[in-house]
Amino acid sequence: MHIPPPASALNGIANVRLPAWLLPGNWPVKNGEPVTADMRFQAGKITSLMPAAPSQDDLWNVHGTLALPGLIEPHAHLDKTFTLARSRPAKPGLLAAIETLHQDRQHWTAADLRRRAGKGLAWAAANGVTRLRTHIDWFDVVPPLAWLELAGMAPADITLERVALVPLSFFADAEAADRIACAVAQSGKDCLLGGFIHSSNWDPAAMTNLMRSASRWQLNLDLHIDEELSPVAHGLSWLARYLSDNELSEHAFSGHICCSHGCALASGSDQQAQDVLSLLAAQRVTLIALPMTNLLLQDAVTGRTPRQRGITLIKEAQASGIPLLLGCDNVQDAFCPAGSYDPLDTLSCALFALQLENVFDQQSRLICDIAALTGDIQPDLPLAPGSDASLVLFPGSDSITWPLHSPARLVIRHGRLTHQRTWNQELSHES
Repeated sequence: MHIPPPASALNGIANVRLPAWLLPGNWPVKNGEPVTADMRFQAGKITSLMPAAPSQDDLWNVHGTLALPGLIEPHAHLDKTFTLARSRPAKPGLLAAIETLHQDRQHWTAADLRRRAGKGLAWAAANGVTRLRTHIDWFDVVPPLAWLELAGMAPADITLERVALVPLSFFADAEAADRIACAVAQSGKDCLLGGFIHSSNWDPAAMTNLMRSASRWQLNLDLHIDEELSPVAHGLSWLARYLSDNELSEHAFSGHICCSHGCALASGSDQQAQDVLSLLAAQRVTLIALPMTNLLLQDAVTGRTPRQRGITLIKEAQASGIPLLLGCDNVQDAFCPAGSYDPLDTLSCALFALQLENVFDQQSRLICDIAALTGDIQPDLPLAPGSDASLVLFPGSDSITWPLHSPARLVIRHGRLTHQRTWNQELSHES
């Protein structure tokens, strides 16, 4: 396949294979798959999306290459990333990882934070990520150094969102909760309030303060919630009831909420889980699953093979109509020793851990659905005419193989090729 010069403006793409979820319901199908598409660009926007036609000589012919909209990393920790070499946990599990990173924080100078976070952002951009949400540890009523340092680090081709990751106990005092929410709100666009909500720090009064302070300052929420396998974890069930009970009251929450982890949903009864999922679906709460880290940290005991997968109920949530996303969570730190800031790696893990089917045509949405992340109503499909001409192409792959064996990447941002990663022909096994 001919590849145009980097940064050159493209008239569009011919013969590109898009997933079924991204196309209108009346899109033609051949041999059980959507036919390829022609897309035209102008001034960085998509001007038309049509079934492929012959002799589109002014367009870049990609000969059936798979493509998606710009990828999303909905849950990262840029303040912790790439610290594993100097800080390894002494034992497995979530709480041991938390303690290890507490000790590592002594090394978090401005230069250290910028070096590690910058590396993570560069990896993500090269992988085709166009929007990345990072949680940042916050242990005071004033913003930490990492919050300030990461504020201006977003490269031109990534929208960077910051979430204040505050232990629930810090919201026990209503005045402190309000000061934290105020600081987040005054930090500018793309900032959210978050919290670490676990049975070890459970406090319903603090939860109420968290919710009310977020409402007062008109902040969206992204919560680390029920990251455990306890059947009596309170977070999601309390949140579902709070949103439902206050829907018509002065304390109704008008923003958008993402709930990350939710592992405990898999530990209770099916009926308990369904009751919570139904309430969350009615409030359009998004659930973010983090298969890599949860597989490593949940049911983790030295010398013992884990019996439980530790992942939230993705299929049941899909059936309930809950918006869903997959995230990488931690990368090369005490929580997760591996990771790449490549959403395809996350989806590959989920393919097996969650027994996903029809991965390209349906489940690829889990790594590129901006509406699920932001809660914003999208009147059109992501690549409809008028939207940004930003795509990720996967040369050499196919809809059956993908996301495995798909490292090659061509990233288009606003109608221009910005990143290119192809096979090294000298190392290829094909000759």
